[in-house]
Amino acid sequence: MSVRNAAEARLVVNTGVAVLDVKDPARGALGRADESVCREILAVVGKPRVEPAYAETSSGRATRVDSGVVMSLALGELLEVEPCAIPEGVDVLKVGLAHCAAQKGAAQHSAAQHCSGQQGSDGGWVRKWLEFREQTEALSKRSFRWIAVAYFDASAQAPDLEEVKTFAIQQQLAGVLIDSYEKTGQTMTDVYSWEKLNSCRDELVAAGMLLAIAGQIRVETLPVLKRLEPHLIAVRSAVCELRDRNRSLCPEALEKFHAELSQPLDFVIQK
Repeated sequence: MSVRNAAEARLVVNTGVAVLDVKDPARGALGRADESVCREILAVVGKPRVEPAYAETSSGRATRVDSGVVMSLALGELLEVEPCAIPEGVDVLKVGLAHCAAQKGAAQHSAAQHCSGQQGSDGGWVRKWLEFREQTEALSKRSFRWIAVAYFDASAQAPDLEEVKTFAIQQQLAGVLIDSYEKTGQTMTDVYSWEKLNSCRDELVAAGMLLAIAGQIRVETLPVLKRLEPHLIAVRSAVCELRDRNRSLCPEALEKFHAELSQPLDFVIQK
């Protein structure tokens, strides 16, 4: 569940959500909130870091889940933001890959260079991402669980799902979030086949990672989306007043989503 201020955090903290995701939706898909706002939200939550556990779904597929409230922080787009110290209490970080597709040809070479300690002039997005993580954790003096973000809309000009998934598995990240960069109404099922989505989920689970889905999700689409058995479903606009992600959360819409997702899926309100 994405919250943009302490008031929204108070509204949802006792609703049973798995994740509180801090962001500023006015600043984009993964808009970074001001540090003061993040600290105010953390003060409302007041929960210690929790570790993941595993459960089995009705279909028999192993699912990685979290107990308690996990704090997630959106950091913006990789090519637009600088590393910074992260406040205590944040568990999970993610940074977007908008406009990184032009650099994807160098991605695997950059990853190999970074892992082997070699230096190079290559500007691939993988190298930039790894350096961003390294610098962020150095400034914060601790490590985090990271989620790789795969934008499905072409306007993002981002690396495709296959490339992001492969990178996440190679780097043993916490998981992958499939999301939209621009909120135009297009959904991931308009872009990807069910076979591709199921394959992605199973590969991530086999690697001990999670799959989160977002991007223009509506309550009426949940029965279909739940067939994929993602670990987290992320929404924001659908649970905001007038379905406007820049407006306040709507308690009635929140209750409607909670009722639909009451079994057996955790959810996080984000987009």
